[in-house]
Amino acid sequence: MVGKGYRFVGPIRLVSPLHPRSDVPEASGGKTPAQDNVGWRADRSSLAVLPLHWLGHHQDDKGICLGFVDALVARLANLDGVDVLPASSIMNIPSTAKLPDIAPRLGVRFVVHGAIQTSKTESRLSVELFDSHSQNSRFLRKFILDLNRPFEHVDDVAAHIARALNRPFHAPERQSRTRESRDPLAYAEFIQGYRRASTGDLKLLEEATQPLMNAVARDPGFALAHAVLSFVCAKRHFEFDPSREWLEKAEFHCQRALELDADLPEAHVAKAFLLWGPSKNFQHIEAIAELKRALALQKNLPHAYSRLGTILAHIGLLDHSRAMYERGASFDPGKTISHSVAQAYLWNGEYDLAREELHKWRAESPENKYAIHFALELAILTGEWTEARALLDEAGSLVQEEPMITALQGVMHASLGKAEQALQCMNQACTNSKSFGHAHHTYYQIACILSLLNRPEAAFGWLERSIDTGFACWPFFMKDPCLMNLRGHARFDLLVSSLQAKYPDYLGLLYH
Repeated sequence: MVGKGYRFVGPIRLVSPLHPRSDVPEASGGKTPAQDNVGWRADRSSLAVLPLHWLGHHQDDKGICLGFVDALVARLANLDGVDVLPASSIMNIPSTAKLPDIAPRLGVRFVVHGAIQTSKTESRLSVELFDSHSQNSRFLRKFILDLNRPFEHVDDVAAHIARALNRPFHAPERQSRTRESRDPLAYAEFIQGYRRASTGDLKLLEEATQPLMNAVARDPGFALAHAVLSFVCAKRHFEFDPSREWLEKAEFHCQRALELDADLPEAHVAKAFLLWGPSKNFQHIEAIAELKRALALQKNLPHAYSRLGTILAHIGLLDHSRAMYERGASFDPGKTISHSVAQAYLWNGEYDLAREELHKWRAESPENKYAIHFALELAILTGEWTEARALLDEAGSLVQEEPMITALQGVMHASLGKAEQALQCMNQACTNSKSFGHAHHTYYQIACILSLLNRPEAAFGWLERSIDTGFACWPFFMKDPCLMNLRGHARFDLLVSSLQAKYPDYLGLLYH
């Protein structure tokens, strides 16, 4: 039960080794999962599907041009040996971009593009597969298009692409389970929200919410709209607004999506975001299972890989975490790895890699609180006090508003022997619930403060609280100099040993 626990009072005998295990599976031939992943990715083909062009002055008020992308990408996602970019990655490609320039811009070899042309009597759809290596067309097909059934040729197009790439293709067994809505206006609303839903920007998430709510109001049986709306509400709840309104919306629409289609990948991603959050007390194993299910159904879901990387890092499977971030980069234009991989580098003691990634992150998003948090944590871990003070000055008002950073400020004071200032920061962090989604990091920093002040009993209490609420990265516990005063205690050995047993290495193995 959340908030409850048990204390063992009987004798305890340790039966497992206390030394940290290696995260290198025997099957990898001595390589880490991240190293295997890089080699595995290098010889794969890649493909992007561009939004259709509507020739002439016709307005696409039904979302057909982007909807066709989503439907076709979902059909092609699991082609063997081909990385198909998700629909979210191509939504901002300008219509004026020239075809030979698009492939290198997206980091893909193959580009699918097409157009709709209407006349008084009929509409026609033309679709081409372009090979950027040979600068030639692999196929070009034209279809008569019924605008009342705009996605009826998606399976034919997918089959042609698969044959051109010499890959087997299996059409969906049950055509009733589509990703579209029978209500054109509902689908148009969905596309408006979908365009904004892949971002972490609060303003765009807010803008995505209402169109998605309109979509499910018009078509309550639209499973994909329910799933995407659940994801948006969960993100708003976790990152920006802890009020129960967003949590309840996220839970309702996730459940509805799964009731309508138990095999909808996005619904399982939405469920994982709920399971790995404060309302469910960060159920690591259950969330991993949902993300594995989603990727088994559709392998090109960048949100799933990124969330897996984060969860695996939080439970100490750091090499597997890196592998998931790197695999997710296959589905990002330009093949860039999520900046969140910095936490895996940092907690594994790879400070140069962490510094390099954080430099790129902060250059791209100077005010991102996570980038500032990890940069400050790195400066403290490496004793770069001038850099740490500069980061705190740069953070400005964020120090007062964000408990994670306030707690880190306390760690800096404790490291420099300023006990009174350290305890003031600790008390301030404890009374601020703003960053409730990441409270386990605040708890961990409080444990560090108390450890540095040589108060082990209190430090262990906060460390265990951090673990109980989601942060169980035991390899970092064994490296962090702030916990040095705890590592000589039997209680620390027992804690690490129990985490090793609870989160075994095989949890990081995924479907490919």
